[in-house]
Amino acid sequence: MNEREYFHTVNYTGNHLHVDNWKDESTPFMEGIAWERQDGSMDLFFEEFDAEIEIQKLFLYKGYYYEKVKGGYIGSAGTNQEAYAMFRKWIVEVLHPYRNEDK
Repeated sequence: MNEREYFHTVNYTGNHLHVDNWKDESTPFMEGIAWERQDGSMDLFFEEFDAEIEIQKLFLYKGYYYEKVKGGYIGSAGTNQEAYAMFRKWIVEVLHPYRNEDK
């Protein structure tokens, strides 16, 4: 499938869901956006990068989809609950390990 066709604006309804990783006051708050597609599924994106190098290492170097308007593509979800779970899993398994690898 051509990424340009898949992620084209006409494929989205405009509706979206803000997802986060909130647990308690000690958890660094992160937010992603799940954009609703015409078929009712959602594509989940993240755009709160600390630096350009994060975009490169987490998305571009690995061949994952990224664009300035939406951010980095994390995956597709069918429900709000799936979008929240996918986002929280990505934060724990991908973003936090990357940001903490030098500590």
